[in-house]
Amino acid sequence: MAARIRLCLKDLYHQDVVEMIERETRQFSIWEVPSSADPLFAPCWELLWEGFGAAGEVERREVLEAACDADPFEPTRKDGTFHRYFMLAARDKDGRVLGVRDGSILVNPKYDPGLCVIYLAHIYMSRPARGTVLSYWLRTAPMELALQYLLDLHQKGLFALPEPHQPAKHFGMRINLAAEMEYFSPDERQSWQRILFYGRGGFDVIDPRHFPYRQPDFRHPDLIRETGNRPVPFMLLLRRIQRERQARMPIHEAQAVMNLLYDDFAEHCDETFLENSHDVVLSRLERRARQKEHVDLLPLPNGPKTIGRLKKLSRYHAYKNYYGEDNDTREYLQGEMRRKLKENRHYLDDSLRAIAAELEARPRWVYGSRHHGFSWEGDPVASEDI
Repeated sequence: MAARIRLCLKDLYHQDVVEMIERETRQFSIWEVPSSADPLFAPCWELLWEGFGAAGEVERREVLEAACDADPFEPTRKDGTFHRYFMLAARDKDGRVLGVRDGSILVNPKYDPGLCVIYLAHIYMSRPARGTVLSYWLRTAPMELALQYLLDLHQKGLFALPEPHQPAKHFGMRINLAAEMEYFSPDERQSWQRILFYGRGGFDVIDPRHFPYRQPDFRHPDLIRETGNRPVPFMLLLRRIQRERQARMPIHEAQAVMNLLYDDFAEHCDETFLENSHDVVLSRLERRARQKEHVDLLPLPNGPKTIGRLKKLSRYHAYKNYYGEDNDTREYLQGEMRRKLKENRHYLDDSLRAIAAELEARPRWVYGSRHHGFSWEGDPVASEDI
């Protein structure tokens, strides 16, 4: 009986990997949108609005236009943070925009002279591009922009790089990729799919017990005053480049990350609507600092064997324990999820088992190493079962 053969990554020569990536990405090209007047801006904005507008999780068009046109070498008014907004358009061979990624590159020597945060604000893919390598490329492409921006700041005398002649070592800088993410809810399929996407990409969660993060309310200030401020409780994910296996992060680094992100938000949000969310996290970190010098980084699941990690990241658990029953969380805590948990106290565990079973049913044909038990996760699949 014929059996399908698997591929061990360690058998690949480095040029094999290059050729694979080249072949998979050849159908796409990624371009930075240089200004709001560029023809690419409008289709990128439309994709972002399609994906995030209804939920209020994307800035208004005029805000992104101003960010796109801002001088990246002019620091923020309040704290002197250098920030460079970027919008990336992924196009096919016919020039159609298939995906968009935007965010900001943030540094401030006053907070941490050796830290650069790349805020991955939004990513959205049109249907033809979903399930391709393009999403992975858009997740890492901002690194190229960040390193060039750091060098530009150094050459202009605005920022001192620790090792300006070592680009392969990121000029001696520690670089964190930061992304916001909804907490896991078993009745929302996309919540665990997105978490897995970032878990496989080396991201962790800053323990919300000490870092109860909220995304600001991006609506117009007049509308916020009329209807009330509605920041959204989110996890903050980090990929600490070349430090991905570290399970702890110094508190001063967590404080710097929070300050950098909120300096970026202050450029387009009324600061009076930011203070509460900002101060809650910083005060929680200050209390933590009385006992420990670090905060924990919780690993994300990356497959069926680690899906149990979602339990600590369930929305109901996080809202109830870390955010309190305020206006932002009360509706969820008193809604459908509460009823399901009351009817079945094992509802969350049952849901996790169902997700794991679904993932287990997807055979994988690539494995990392023969070193650990040959890395086979079952019998080879017969040809008639493929």
